[in-house]
Amino acid sequence: MKMFQLVQSLGSIVVLMVMVVVWGLPAAPAFMFFQWVTEVFASDHQWLDATYTALALSSAAVVYMLVLLAFSAALQFLFHIRIKEHTIVPLQSFTTVRWAFCGQIARCTRPVLQHFVPSFLANLYYRACGARVDGTAQINSVCVNDPNLTTIGKNVVIGGAAVINGHLVERGELVFSPISIGDNALIGTGVMIQPGVQIGEGAVVASRAVVPKYKVIPAGEVWAGIPAVKIKDSSSR
Repeated sequence: MKMFQLVQSLGSIVVLMVMVVVWGLPAAPAFMFFQWVTEVFASDHQWLDATYTALALSSAAVVYMLVLLAFSAALQFLFHIRIKEHTIVPLQSFTTVRWAFCGQIARCTRPVLQHFVPSFLANLYYRACGARVDGTAQINSVCVNDPNLTTIGKNVVIGGAAVINGHLVERGELVFSPISIGDNALIGTGVMIQPGVQIGEGAVVASRAVVPKYKVIPAGEVWAGIPAVKIKDSSSR
C-alpha cells in the first residue's frame, strides 16, 4: 500500500517528464526542416522572405505533428499492456501504472490527433497503439481510450467526440473488457461506449447515447438514450 502510494506520487513527476519527451523530441526534426527550408528559399526581398518564412513555419508545424503521432504510437506500441480479453487487476498494481503511463502519452497526443481524424493516418495510429481497425473505417474521434481492447470492422463510422472506453474501476479493481464494433455499424456523435460492449453488424447507436458495460447490440438494431435501449429492430429497417 505505502509502496504503491510512493509510486503514485513519483508518477506525478513522471507525467511531467512524459509531456516534455512526447512534445519535445518531435520538435527536433521539425526545427531542422524549418532551417533547411529557410536556407534554400532565402531572399533579399523583405515580403518574399517573410512569405517563405511563414510557409516554412506552417510546414514545420505539419512535420512536427506527423512526427509526434509516429513517436507517440511507437511508445504506446512498446509499453501498452497486452490484454485482449476480460481481465481484472488490483487498482494498486504495476499493471495500473503501466496502463496510466500509456494513457498519459495518448492524452498528450490528442491535441495533434484531432487534426487527422478521420483519415488513414488516424487509423494507422490506432493500429500501432494496439487496436484492430479495418482500413475502411472512419474514426472521427480522439477518444478511443483503450486501443488494445478495441476492434472496429469494415465501413464503420464513428462520430465526432464519441468515447470508446475499455476500462472501468470497481471496488478497488481495474477492469478491462474488450469492445467490438461490427462491419457497417454507425456510432453517432458524442456516444459513450462502456467496457465489454459488443455492437453487431449494421447496428446504429444514436448521437449522445450511453451504451452500458457488457451490453450486446444485435446486428441491424438502432439504439438510443441514456442508458441506450433499442428503439428500432432489424426487421423494421
